[in-house]
Amino acid sequence: MFKTFKPGIPLTISMLVALVILLSLGTWQARKIGPKTDLLNRIEVGLQAEPMPLPVHLDDPKSVEYRRVFFDGKRLAEPIKVFGINQSGGSGYFLYAPVQKDHGMAVLVNFGWIPHATRELPELPTRVSNFTGVLMSSATPGTMTLPNDSAGGSWFLADVHEMAAHFGLRTKEYYHFRVFADQVGKGGELPLGGQIRVDIPNDHLEYAFTWYGLAASLLGIFIAFGIKRGRKAA
Repeated sequence: MFKTFKPGIPLTISMLVALVILLSLGTWQARKIGPKTDLLNRIEVGLQAEPMPLPVHLDDPKSVEYRRVFFDGKRLAEPIKVFGINQSGGSGYFLYAPVQKDHGMAVLVNFGWIPHATRELPELPTRVSNFTGVLMSSATPGTMTLPNDSAGGSWFLADVHEMAAHFGLRTKEYYHFRVFADQVGKGGELPLGGQIRVDIPNDHLEYAFTWYGLAASLLGIFIAFGIKRGRKAA
């Protein structure tokens, strides 16, 4: 076989470079499987756990993101409407308003979702006692996210700092995260609470197989070509 296997030095070098790249990409994706799985498991456990008291200070919201919390407080202002998609994929708005925590700072609360066709905003509680919800970090824009227009009342991103500025809150007067409220009224009653969407794909295993499969295919084609070329030369 080796006597008839003559792929040539340039082709061999090119194939080895491409093979190393494909194997590296496959290994990179394979190493992401464990951490991503751990993250999704942590999110699931946090969403199902009993609510914990909202900490007085929280320097790293990411450390307790997707954890359910509870607190008492008073709503400070009328809500703004931020464009968003509910758990069923329906397009509408999330109602955000600041809630002054008893003996603490203000929390930017997502009181729930309403459809586009809603003419009158549902009445939100002024005073919240044993209020429960899921702690989330500030939203980050995607490549297609439109900028917020606070003056015009058009909100496309739940940026905690922009919303706080709109409500007249200074940096040290509010938490730098938001809370997605559980359903306040009866089930199906607007606004719909608990609309947490965990859009974190875990496709790394499929990607790893894809890269390793391409590497195997490349190697197979290289061997077949080398044998064919060697036989012609003989």
